[in-house]
Amino acid sequence: MKISKIYFNTDDGLKLNGLLHEPDDIKTNIVMISVHGVTSNCLNYRDNVIAKKMVENNIAYFTFNNRGHDVLNTYEPLQSMTYQGSSAENVKDSYLDVKAAISTMLSKKFNKIILQGHSMGCTKVVYTYNRLIESSEDTIAKHICGISLLSMVDIPGYLEFILGENYDKVIKDLKIMKEKGEGDKIITINNFPPIKPNTVLNFEKNTELDFFRYTDPKYKFEKLYNIKVPLFMRWGNINELITISAQDLVEIIKRRLINKKIDIDFIDGANHSYKNKESVLAEQIINWITRFYIGL
Repeated sequence: MKISKIYFNTDDGLKLNGLLHEPDDIKTNIVMISVHGVTSNCLNYRDNVIAKKMVENNIAYFTFNNRGHDVLNTYEPLQSMTYQGSSAENVKDSYLDVKAAISTMLSKKFNKIILQGHSMGCTKVVYTYNRLIESSEDTIAKHICGISLLSMVDIPGYLEFILGENYDKVIKDLKIMKEKGEGDKIITINNFPPIKPNTVLNFEKNTELDFFRYTDPKYKFEKLYNIKVPLFMRWGNINELITISAQDLVEIIKRRLINKKIDIDFIDGANHSYKNKESVLAEQIINWITRFYIGL
């Protein structure tokens, strides 16, 4: 396996970087792009295990640092510095990061893209995919031939769950901070890493990023329904960031999503990061790809 450092720019001028894993002697036209979640980056162990499995099966694997990597980082786009990281990120801006990663892989002659997200990365993948197919940039979207979502989280629902009866008060207080010009002040909230009010307010209920409300029996998963390519979804059942059992969640999603090329399940004994279950996860991902992508 050969690993290359890749540097690329987003449309708003951020300089991102990542690692491209490729087979040594075989040229492939398929690449999986991995989008990490909150406080993570492109160097996590899970990605390393999955990358090896993909390359063994002649699929390239690109993992990159999007602007939300780690807790806090800085970029120097154009002539000014900006703070980013999971504490300061406007998650909607991830569209620019994922789109740039796809464009970079297309420039390297990969014409079939599998997008994979983990945790918050799932939100970024689904949001980006929908923006691409709904915009004039569907010329990029046509190269996306699969979506893999690992431990997707209902962020607004989870926030409401951990805050309990304090939810309305916390949101009200954050809005007041924003009105006072303190929306970019770093604060702490129960079970969350240090974060800005503006970042939390991205995930208010009934906003653009509230599209995985699995506890609402009447909710229509419109953003997931829009995914017409093969879809893979996994969760663990230990210390997962879900508010019902993994078994119940899987049954709900299976009942309510219509996609003939779908593979939804949970991995027994896995936690949110799939610690010690990385190889099991990688094997299940490659089995899904093999089942739906033979002949590509």
